[in-house]
Amino acid sequence: MIYPWFENVFTQLTARSQKRQLHHGLLLLGPQGLGKGDFAQELGGYLLCRQPQTNRCGTCQSCQLFAANSHPDFYQIQSDKQIGVDDIRQAGTKLSGMAQLSGAKVQIIHQAHTMTESASNALLKTLEEPGQETYILLTSHKPERLLATILSRCEKIRLPRPDIEQTRTWLQAQQLQAEPELLDMYGESPLQLKILLEDTDTLHYGEFKKQLDDLEAGKTSALDLATAWQEQAERMLSWLQFDLLQRLKQQPRSDTILHLCSQCSDAKSQVSHPGLNKMLLLNSVLQCLTPLRN
Repeated sequence: MIYPWFENVFTQLTARSQKRQLHHGLLLLGPQGLGKGDFAQELGGYLLCRQPQTNRCGTCQSCQLFAANSHPDFYQIQSDKQIGVDDIRQAGTKLSGMAQLSGAKVQIIHQAHTMTESASNALLKTLEEPGQETYILLTSHKPERLLATILSRCEKIRLPRPDIEQTRTWLQAQQLQAEPELLDMYGESPLQLKILLEDTDTLHYGEFKKQLDDLEAGKTSALDLATAWQEQAERMLSWLQFDLLQRLKQQPRSDTILHLCSQCSDAKSQVSHPGLNKMLLLNSVLQCLTPLRN
């Protein structure tokens, strides 16, 4: 399935494929939650299809194997932490051989910026000598972490982002509805917003706003709120920063709000550090919200 915001670029790339004008190394760029991985898989399936038109046919042997996640010429690499050199070398060995179905060979490297330097260097050889009908699709939201040599050997495709109305319409088709504030924050990352809306165990934005109002009205303490928020510290800091930026639009000369925005930004940069006490970090920020009551 191609998401609506990708339809035009998918058509452009498949048309180039039909004319044998598609670069063998594509770096698919865009923010987290945009759907880069799903786009790469759809494009990979199209490149493997033996009877492609505007989309893969869905009926040839290649499409059937792809749908069953058992295509012998389709390889994916991903890791929650780092992609190591052994993974890249193993995939490179497979790509260097003949295609088992006598068609294309496709490799997807998800979150390519997580490759170690050794892994990146191992990938260079395949990018330089990819072999006939071999395609390497990389996804990343942090291309600045990729080696310059990798960047120079790939065609960079900046995937289009949906506007807020596109995201709203897409969510409605999924039987989901988001507050305007969430659409402003996550409108360009619709998959991330969908996960958030479907998570019944997480704090909803409306509850976040009420708890923030209670804090500023003196109905709850910064420590109590920090304790409740510590499991979702990064998200809460992002929401708080957004809320402060909205206030800043109404009070652009407020030194207090400017200072709080700066504190939120600093806290967000620290929150993922191992061993950090997230409750104390949140408490230090939330204690400074008291002046906004006046």
